[in-house]
Amino acid sequence: MATRSAKPRAPRTITVKAAKSGAAARKMRSAKPVPLVAPTSLGRAGSAVLDGIVTSLTTLTRIEGEIVLLVRSAVSSTLGAAGTVTNELVVVVRDVVAGAVQATEQVGTGLIASSKSIAKGVVLGVHEVGGDIATAAAEMLKAVIRHAASVGADVSSVARGAVDGVVEATAETGGNVGRVATAAVHGAIKAAGEVGTDTARTVADVLADAVRGIKGVRGATGRTAAKAPGKKAGKQPAKKPATKPAKKATRRTLKK
Repeated sequence: MATRSAKPRAPRTITVKAAKSGAAARKMRSAKPVPLVAPTSLGRAGSAVLDGIVTSLTTLTRIEGEIVLLVRSAVSSTLGAAGTVTNELVVVVRDVVAGAVQATEQVGTGLIASSKSIAKGVVLGVHEVGGDIATAAAEMLKAVIRHAASVGADVSSVARGAVDGVVEATAETGGNVGRVATAAVHGAIKAAGEVGTDTARTVADVLADAVRGIKGVRGATGRTAAKAPGKKAGKQPAKKPATKPAKKATRRTLKK
């Protein structure tokens, strides 16, 4: 019986396609044309709203910049003319803040929107004459919060804007932002405490968020509130030990 001879099989060739790298794939995807969205045509009402908002924001930005320049010039020129910056610093800061607050009320910009600009102007003006920025920031926060409470404004919002202005201006001057911000926060909480306990707590919570992440002021609001109970507890007189009367009684018996 004849056996069928096995035919030799042809060798298989396997072709492997090179996988495209992620960068090449992203390049191909980005090469696809992106559909353009045509802007919606505005009617008369939409155009009026657009123009009004742009004009208002531009005007507000210009006003804030002018407040910074005016306050800065007033502080630096007054302190420079006084000769003694240390003695006149507190008086000048309070006077400038009072004038700036009254001006914002007359113009109608509002203390909340202007507190940041006032704070920046004070810090920059004091820095020009070489004064203590931390002291100026603390006194400025106290004055701003007292004025805000007297006119019924939102004290926490005013304090937040003022602290933001202090931080920005201090960073521009290259000063110690942590030290100045800590002084500003402490001054704000002290002035808010004069308004009420609830106001002080609200201001402390708001400013804790404002200065979070700044080196040197972490937990500053918490330390301020935690110091008071410790001082009261330390003043309590220590109780006398109960063993002294017993010793006196034994001495008497020995003498007898």
